[in-house]
Amino acid sequence: MWNSARRRLVGYIPAPDSSPELVARLARQPADELLELVCDPRETWWRRRPCALALRGRVPPAGVPRLIARVRDVKDVAEVRRAILEALGDADLGPHAGELLEWLRTAHEPEVGYDMLPAILLARARLRDASAAPQLAGLAADPWTHRRLAGEAAVDVLIAAVGLDAVLAALGAADLPALAFAAEMWERRLLGVRLLERSGVDIVPALADADVIVARQAHLLLIGSSLADEVLWEVVAAHGPAATAWTGDECPRGPAGACLWALCVLRGRGRDIADAWRSLGGPRVPLPGVPEDVRRAIATAYAPGERQTDPRWLLEAAVLPFTPPDEPALLAQAHAALAAAGLAPQPPRSAGELHNQGEGTYSDIAFSGGSVSISVLGPFAWFDDDDRRACNALVAAGFCVIDPPLGGYEFTGLHVYFFGRRDPLCVHDLLFYWQD
Repeated sequence: MWNSARRRLVGYIPAPDSSPELVARLARQPADELLELVCDPRETWWRRRPCALALRGRVPPAGVPRLIARVRDVKDVAEVRRAILEALGDADLGPHAGELLEWLRTAHEPEVGYDMLPAILLARARLRDASAAPQLAGLAADPWTHRRLAGEAAVDVLIAAVGLDAVLAALGAADLPALAFAAEMWERRLLGVRLLERSGVDIVPALADADVIVARQAHLLLIGSSLADEVLWEVVAAHGPAATAWTGDECPRGPAGACLWALCVLRGRGRDIADAWRSLGGPRVPLPGVPEDVRRAIATAYAPGERQTDPRWLLEAAVLPFTPPDEPALLAQAHAALAAAGLAPQPPRSAGELHNQGEGTYSDIAFSGGSVSISVLGPFAWFDDDDRRACNALVAAGFCVIDPPLGGYEFTGLHVYFFGRRDPLCVHDLLFYWQD
């Protein structure tokens, strides 16, 4: 009997699939049969996962200890364990609730498995564990979007389960304004700003936050808010046109930062901020070693950048945009210049083609004796080896050849995603960028 039931379930899942349609179909199968398959580590994980999800709302009470044992087995597949936690979220755990919560409170990545933390913290929230609030604030501030969204959702679950006051107490704040504007950790202030804005309270003070991530999030929330433009213009005017607090390398914070972020909000609303930006002296991140055309090409291509990007880059890209040349025409121009120099150039190959995956901002042209990279952001060329004939040909054709000192110049304040990192890159890596 059982063998035929297993064969039937296996027949439903001939290949990896966790679509809502499949889970809904499996949810019509007997819960005991699903439980047996889920708890069998010999079965393929991609069959166990949808079966675990199909147990939501119908976990057999007698099966709770077995499912908890699977969750606690760090040698089991994380995808299955996360799905089991999802199924246990609304199950009647009975006397096993304390056992599960004790394990959840001591579980930490990476010991318990890759990317298990969001599921663990959500389970703690569903179990009314207010002590999860500090970790949830950190998860809700994670740079990876899927983890951040999971953290925000779990915070909402926790608030619904234990109440806002209990969450605030766990975070050491008397009320939402205290959390948003006075919490010691920026992750908690970030959470406070989100919750405060949702409650309809003014978050303009957060534009002056000491951490650019918090100020930037406040500016994003304010773009779509009902706050009157006049309030934002007042923030800009309050700093005054003679301010010099934004001339250094450091990202402006406090009143100077609030002034610039208020301009960013207005820009995000489609307002003309060019005159206001100029009246403030045209605040720009100082990069004295970078030519203006290179600077503007990079700023236009990468702003707004990652969440730690200096607001001066957002404003510069908006007020001083750079229009890149037509890519096919640019590559044809470089190809023609090399051909005219007698260097027998080959057809251009894009960064994605060169790396067999991904995409980038450049193409390579091989020629007799070497190759050159041509940026699609503008008429910029890079040689790995010094080739005078090719270099002179491209310079004569209007290209700027990026030499190693300029190529190694760090673009301060403009944070760009690059293979898991979110830091400022150098001129070379920005003009000749590739990401798989």
